[in-house]
Amino acid sequence: GGGTAGHINPALAIISIIKDHCPDAEFLYAGTPNGMESRLVPMENIPFAPIKVSGFQRKLTPKNIVRNIKAAAYLTTAGHTARKIIKDFGPDIVIGTGGYASFPALREGARLSIPTMVHESNAVPGLTTRMVEKYMDRIMVSFEDSRSSYHDPNKVVVTGTPVREEFLYTRRQAAREK
Repeated sequence: GGGTAGHINPALAIISIIKDHCPDAEFLYAGTPNGMESRLVPMENIPFAPIKVSGFQRKLTPKNIVRNIKAAAYLTTAGHTARKIIKDFGPDIVIGTGGYASFPALREGARLSIPTMVHESNAVPGLTTRMVEKYMDRIMVSFEDSRSSYHDPNKVVVTGTPVREEFLYTRRQAAREK
């Protein structure tokens, strides 16, 4: 996942939760080479693998049409890059947290028959989650009411939005100082 802190922070929280239960677990975070994730993830000492991908712009202006052509071009190589990253790392599971940055790894993980799941923090599924929904083994959501937004409610698990423990127990002043 990547692009915004709304995708990155839940991913980092999921990593933290898994580490608490499986201290020997290894992680590889795949995201865009120029997004926030390329800076935030390495700061957490988590290995990072870049996949060049870009989101599509829904408002069609001349500038956005050019951006969409670039985004389509990136997609032609993003799947191959994600497949190579996944094969080299050999994960037991692929988890995405939405956003266009998670699409290639989620899609390729499913194609490689690796257990694959996506977490959607928003009440209504975003474009990437809608695009990968049918390929996912599980879809994690934050709200019970979100279940009805998916074609197969049996795949949907209500988990809430993952939050890193340090956010729960940090006082406001200490957080500002840090």
